[in-house]
Formats: sequence, structure tokens, C-alpha cells
Amino acid sequence: MAKALPPIPAFYACYLLRSTIRHASLYVGSTPNPVRRLNQHNGKTKGGAVRTSRDSLRPWEMTCLVTGFPSKIAALQFEWAWQNTHMTRHVAPDSRLTNARTTVRISPKTGRPRKRPARPRLSLTDRLANLHLLLGSSSFARWPLKVTFYAEDVFRVWQKWVAQDSVEALPSRMKIILDPLASKKSGQANPAEEASGIHAIDVGYSGMKPYLEKTKATLSASSTCACSFCKQTISSSVRGALFCPTDGCNAVGHLECFATAFTKDDPDAIVPLSGSCPGCGSQLQWIDLVKELSLRIRGEKEVQKVLKVRKPRTTKKGAVADEPAVAEDEMSGDDEDLDDAWHVLSDDSEDERSKPTIRSGPSPVAIFKAPRVQMVDAAPYSEPIIEDSDWDEAMVLT
Repeated sequence: MAKALPPIPAFYACYLLRSTIRHASLYVGSTPNPVRRLNQHNGKTKGGAVRTSRDSLRPWEMTCLVTGFPSKIAALQFEWAWQNTHMTRHVAPDSRLTNARTTVRISPKTGRPRKRPARPRLSLTDRLANLHLLLGSSSFARWPLKVTFYAEDVFRVWQKWVAQDSVEALPSRMKIILDPLASKKSGQANPAEEASGIHAIDVGYSGMKPYLEKTKATLSASSTCACSFCKQTISSSVRGALFCPTDGCNAVGHLECFATAFTKDDPDAIVPLSGSCPGCGSQLQWIDLVKELSLRIRGEKEVQKVLKVRKPRTTKKGAVADEPAVAEDEMSGDDEDLDDAWHVLSDDSEDERSKPTIRSGPSPVAIFKAPRVQMVDAAPYSEPIIEDSDWDEAMVLT
């Protein structure tokens, strides 16, 4: 029996980690919960990565986050490409800052020569330049990505790089911001800063509660409604209906009608990005509409948790306080404690030959089309997912 597809994740990010002790030590990873992952890297909770486990480099700080991925696999693909920009197919060879080189060593076990790709040493500027290359590549340029910097000095390095005449500008719709409360220490897990920096990020679906409540009320009020585009009747049982999230607007439409309207000015586009509501005229983001739809048709448990009424509880002093229906930490997914020591494999290791791989990735337009998922052997042109993040099941999407 095929495993049910999950809804679009509430939050998933790729991050650039930096040692506060030795700024030259950097690490790229991904997570559904930045605060929890940072605590793992800093040894406060179980987990983290082998490369960040040295006490001499702790504590670490998250200097920037890339968010807006339409799926966990999409984030993992971007993570691998960011880690291996010198060999990823998402960047043309003549555009890469560094190119892949191969080292040849003799296996002490078999005596045979073995070729292995060598990863170049990258500075902070190199990491940010590679991030810029990926954001502007045809593979990711139309994804609803956003980059938030939490370290002011890192943001200045980014600004210096993009200010060069030879660097192409990113699409204007792509948001690159500095966190308002950012400072050199804002990414660290400081209890006094729990309301700022990465500690202020909503990693659950709680921010969508008003939208979910509105959709539920609309579907409960009537068994049918008319599409705001084609005017045809939409049954409440239809799973492909999208609703405007704006308060007071009752616009609803078929998934296909919204997609057609959002791409009318760009007929060659496959992935809708944004468009105007046919009812109130508000500017709507495609990812917001389909995320609500994915929750409605695939995330029954998640929706129940979000809409669950808070239960009053009595404190020791007799006062009544609201008890949260569910902790955000429970809704953000797990950080798997996986083997991420791939970079220190011995020369005679045969493990890398059987590493799981994933082919070029899912487009957000296909979010609601069941992909053909199967396990396959690694192909010469396949791009591997390196197991140094929250990877639990490697699948190949064709």
C-alpha cells in the first residue's frame, strides 16, 4: 500500500551555520525547526552533526535561513546543491566559482585505484556567492524562496558581493532581508532572546488558523458555491477548490482556474507564483493557497491540532490559564539523528557506492499530482542527497 503524501510542510529551511569561536568554520544544513537544530549542533540536546560536534568550535550560530520550500525533498535538494555547488547540475559549469576535481587513491583493502571527488575549501564569501548562484538558477528562481539574515556582518558580506557589476541581480520578487533585531549574536540560543531572531519563527501551522477556520466555515455553510472565474458550480466535496484568505472575501475557484489566471501574463510559465484575487483584488501568493489546500485534503490530523479549542487549566494559585492545544515543536517534524560523517569516510569505504540518490527535483506546480515514486539504483547522472540533515527516506522522483 502506497504511503499517503503529507501536506506541504509548515516550515522547512536551509541554513548557514557559523562557529562563534572560529568564523572560518561553516556548515550548511536543513531543518524544520531551527531552534531545536541549533541546540543539537551546540550539544544541548541529542543529535546534531559530526562536523559540528567539536567543543572547540561551539557555540554555533545560524547566520541566515533560506525558507519557502514546497516540500522537504525540495529543501534537501537545495541543501545538497548549496553544499556541492562545484558539481551540482543546477549551476552551469562555466558559472561555478569552483569546479569539481578528482583525487585518485589506492585502496589499502583491494589495492585498486579509486577516484573520489574532492570538496574545495570555501570561505564565507564563497558560500554566499554560491547561494546567490543557486537562487538565480533556472531550477530555483521561480520557487517562493526567501533569505533572512540573522548576523549583520554576514549580511554586509552578501551586500558587498551582490553590489558587484559582474553579479546578476536576483528576481525582484525574491525577498532578501536582514532580521530587524539581528546582531552578531542573534542566532545563538540565548534564553533572553527567545522572542527574537530564530526564536521568533513560527515553525507550525498556527499562523494559518484564521485561514483554515474561514475555509471550514465556508464549506460548512453551503454544499455548493460558484467559481469566481468560470462561474461553474463547485461542490463542497471537490478537493481542488482554492479560497481567498482575505477576511471578508468569499472568492473561491477551481485550482486550474486560479493557476490559469496567475500565469496569464507569462504563458510559458509552468509554476504559478502570485496573482490578484478575483473578488477583493488582494495580491495572493500561490504557495499560501496550495498549502491550505494540502492541509485540507492531506493533513486532517494537523488541521485538528490547529483548530483544537484551548482547554482552561488551573494553576497552583487557582488562576485559570489557557493551555495551548499543541506545542509548535510537535508540529514541525523531527530532526533525524543520522550518520552525517560522510566527509570523513576512509579511502577503502564502500559505503558511498550505495548512497541513496535523488533526481532533479519536484516542481511546486506538481504538488497535487501524485508523483511516481520508486527506489532505484544510483545512476551516473543522479545527484546525491548527502545524509547530513533531516533525511530519513531517500526516494527518486521521476
